[in-house]
Amino acid sequence: MAAGRLIPYKQFDLIVEAFNDLGLPLKIAGSGPELKKLKKMAKPNVEILGYVSDEELEKLYAEAKVFIFPQEEDFGIAPVEAMACGRPVIAYGKGGALETVKKGVTGIFFKEQTPQCLINTIRKFDPDVFQPTKIRQHALNFDTKVFQRKIKNFVKEKYQEYQKNM
Repeated sequence: MAAGRLIPYKQFDLIVEAFNDLGLPLKIAGSGPELKKLKKMAKPNVEILGYVSDEELEKLYAEAKVFIFPQEEDFGIAPVEAMACGRPVIAYGKGGALETVKKGVTGIFFKEQTPQCLINTIRKFDPDVFQPTKIRQHALNFDTKVFQRKIKNFVKEKYQEYQKNM
């Protein structure tokens, strides 16, 4: 399963090419300028769903064996959302995914943004290795309340350092 804004840099075409070759089922949720192109590329095993509601997206995450994240992002909320539903992630090993996906615990990485590299990683992927409760627990580290608490503590710590140096 994959989801997001269907724009070129997000590399959804890479996923479609890989799954076309593998013949495995894939669902991609999202809308954007690449929608028509991806639908034309996709073989019958690949479903390009277009826009889905938040409720439908949560259901897709929960039912997926794995979430595929092929792009380099500063953060990338979609893998965290999938992990919050207990789903492991196969992510491109650069950018924010290196901070949000914990190798071997919440997912695995592929090194090159090529269909063949993704195919090789998918073939090595074993969903039974991952524990949904551990994945969800890890995702909770990115909860809004946790973020607010960390920011508050950071500011407090820096202010105390400032006060000492005055």
